[in-house]
Amino acid sequence: MADLNQSELLTEGMEAPAERTRILPRGLAADHQNEEAFRDGQNQVLEMIAANAPLVEVLGRLVLLIEAQSPEMLCSVLLLSNDGNHIRHGAAPSLSEQYIKAIDGAPIGPKNGSCGTAMYRGKPVVVTDILQDPLWEDYRDLAAASGLRACWSTPIMSARGKVLGSFAMYYRQPQTPTGAESRLTDVATHIAAIAIEQQTSREKLARTQAELAHAAQVTSMRELASSIGQELNETLGAIVGNADHCLKSLDESRPDPEQLRMGLTDIATDARRTIEVIARIRALAKNSPPQRLPVNLNELANEVLALIAHEAQRKNVNLQTELANDLPSVVGDRVQLQQVLLNLVMNGMDAMTGVAERSLELTVKSDRAENGDVLVAVTDRGMGIKPHELDQVFKAFHTTKSAGLGMGLAISRSIIEAHGGRLRAEANEPCGAVFQFTLLAAEKEIMNPLQAAHQNGRPHEDTVLDRSHQPAYEGNKRPHRSRREPGQRHWGGQ
Repeated sequence: MADLNQSELLTEGMEAPAERTRILPRGLAADHQNEEAFRDGQNQVLEMIAANAPLVEVLGRLVLLIEAQSPEMLCSVLLLSNDGNHIRHGAAPSLSEQYIKAIDGAPIGPKNGSCGTAMYRGKPVVVTDILQDPLWEDYRDLAAASGLRACWSTPIMSARGKVLGSFAMYYRQPQTPTGAESRLTDVATHIAAIAIEQQTSREKLARTQAELAHAAQVTSMRELASSIGQELNETLGAIVGNADHCLKSLDESRPDPEQLRMGLTDIATDARRTIEVIARIRALAKNSPPQRLPVNLNELANEVLALIAHEAQRKNVNLQTELANDLPSVVGDRVQLQQVLLNLVMNGMDAMTGVAERSLELTVKSDRAENGDVLVAVTDRGMGIKPHELDQVFKAFHTTKSAGLGMGLAISRSIIEAHGGRLRAEANEPCGAVFQFTLLAAEKEIMNPLQAAHQNGRPHEDTVLDRSHQPAYEGNKRPHRSRREPGQRHWGGQ
């Protein structure tokens, strides 16, 4: 602005050269516009981080932003592997695929190119001529084939001083730093560190949630153990009884083939039922890493109700379903979502303990919300929840059970929120409570991450859209939004 002030002080008797008075303000204006565009670009990358956009997309946008400041410069972001010994690809939109694949997984060390050495030392490494520098001895031919002659690499450091990766500037001719690049390097490494640390935090949170969910699964299985054990004993007893009957028939001089066929058919039916029960128990108790795959919530509801059907019968609870026929899939971890639904159903049955003046019914309903999300609601006819306790029930260690820890609903809400959804409770008129959660439909998950985040006001996470569903357990259900048909068989008690 000093030149502008000087030009403003020119008097009528002191004419400045016409070329200078025209060009200099335009140059300053252009610089100002470029600076504004650079700041806007940084803000856009930070918005992507805040919206939980995938790390690869954030780093790709960041690299393109830095490259746009100098047309001769090519940039990359590399990540340090979890074992701290290898290079992992982050983003390099302008480098060749051959080069990217060759260095992905390469070791770091004291003589491993610019990036591998910078990560190893934890200090910047400047190589002005790749073909002459000994640090590139093992990668010289690769760089030459890719047309790269200079590379300056700076380690990306966490807030605690831990190496997270590296940011590199490449040139296609030997190049010496001028000092103007330092600001771009500072911006790139700072924003990249924020993005990488946020991704690491999300991964740690997901692991913690998975561990809590597994603990809740084990607790649920402990509560169901007696009921499931009784159910298995009944089916195994029926198998043994039918087998004994068939053996006795074979001892007769003329065994009845039809009776044998009926007995063997019953054995096969009971055996399949036992296998299904055991498979559901194993799936629920299995401690496996979370997977984001398409999930059919109607199938999930049927599986959960089949799992607790014997317990519901013991408690004289009628289980009902109102499942939408055209319900789209959601993207999430099947076991975690099953645990949420199981917890809500078990809580609903527990809430009706001691109720004698009305029939005990628990309904699982699925539908599409007004905004297109998938909605699942569990409604009971229990004692209900007081208005001031509707939010309290989701707090950790809040419980109304004498033997409960008060973690089930807190874990369930954290699981649903980690899936980008919401879980809430409300009163059911005239009695009982409704617990319902909403999740993004699978077709909305494939939207652009920022678009989905802005439309729904919730974080976006990476998704994988490929899933072969397990067959749903076809239990008793009533058509969506219709009354139960006369004589229809119930899930639970009488």
